Amino acid sequence: MKKTLIIFTLLLLNAGSSFSQQEIAGGSPYSIFGIGDINYFTSQRTYGMGITGVSLLGNYINNLNPAAVTKLNATTINMNFNYGFLKSSSASDVNKVSNGNLLGINIGIPFDQGRGWVMTLGFNPYSKVDYNVKLNGTVGGQNYAQSYSGVGGLSRINIGMAYSIMREINVGLEYNYSFGEIKNDNFIDFTNANYNDSRIKNQTDFQKSFLKGGVIFELGKIFKVIRLRGLTLGFVFQSGLNLNASKEGIYTTSISTDTVSIKDGQIEIPNTYGFGLTNVFNNKIVVSADMLYQDWSNYREYGLPREGYQKSYRGGLGVEFLPSNTNTSFWGKNTYRLGTFYETSYYKFNGESINTLGFRGGINIPISKFNSLDFGVNYSFRGKTESGLVKDEFLNFTAGVNFGEIWFIRPSDEDR
Repeated sequence: MKKTLIIFTLLLLNAGSSFSQQEIAGGSPYSIFGIGDINYFTSQRTYGMGITGVSLLGNYINNLNPAAVTKLNATTINMNFNYGFLKSSSASDVNKVSNGNLLGINIGIPFDQGRGWVMTLGFNPYSKVDYNVKLNGTVGGQNYAQSYSGVGGLSRINIGMAYSIMREINVGLEYNYSFGEIKNDNFIDFTNANYNDSRIKNQTDFQKSFLKGGVIFELGKIFKVIRLRGLTLGFVFQSGLNLNASKEGIYTTSISTDTVSIKDGQIEIPNTYGFGLTNVFNNKIVVSADMLYQDWSNYREYGLPREGYQKSYRGGLGVEFLPSNTNTSFWGKNTYRLGTFYETSYYKFNGESINTLGFRGGINIPISKFNSLDFGVNYSFRGKTESGLVKDEFLNFTAGVNFGEIWFIRPSDEDR
């Protein structure tokens, strides 16, 4: 346990520094809304299937539903990485960017495999802000160029515990501490040297804790239906985040610079609800579907609602092809995944909801009994170029490393 905590702390410090180094914006303009783009990555397994894994049990770490880890068979350290390409197109312009980032670090520690008693630790991104919008205009007969940019987002540290009741009902509870900052920059550049350029910088800092709870029912076992032995039904609930927030502004011209405190208060993010259904067919194929829901009309900034915020949904459907027991070749030992998902945005722009459709695939390559590599690919798009909107196209490649080791097992059991 001491060794795990030391490793987790070192990884956390490195991850935190890599998150904080981003200073130059260049992502999607849609991340200007609220707390930015919500991160729905829960594991490499679920990513390749296009789902979040609300009802998906197995030997893996799921950072959404704390009840999904009861089948973990060894102490596991999991790290995930992403490198992506974004193409943002409007009616008059095309912008292309690429960047990489850490998708999360998670540790699962099974204390009692028979009872599904598992503790989890994690550090994961919650949302991301990354935009740079440029406009040209005229005021008082003077031309100017104006740019809006923003970087930052929320991260969370979590600790959870899962347990299997009668080996048929899996429950989990997780404590999360969220924190982060969002930096906004508004720069006005006049072409006439006789006019003073101006820059307004805002920085908002957040922090607050919240809870998550989940349950997965193994319906086939509960109702003793042999043909549906792999059928599971899952639910997850995440409490809302009443983030303590403070906003500071820096106003700069060629004459002076002033720093002022703008606001102190709370930013209220609504509850999240999720449910899912999974079935395993002939111990060869896993099919899983799930949905998440948040009512963002309840979102508040310093006590005030935001116009145009709405209910958001995220649904996914995926299939996983399990390794063959007879084919011992390299390709026969791997696990293969395919899936699709659809998201409705929590905001409207120009009166329209900005929705996302995506397609994914993945592969798990075992290295040894408890160690493996995961790779995933995503192509998705949202928005459109009509009606003054922007169309985003994403191409992402992900990789994950899983390190496993057996702990908390009596020597007599290990020798069998």
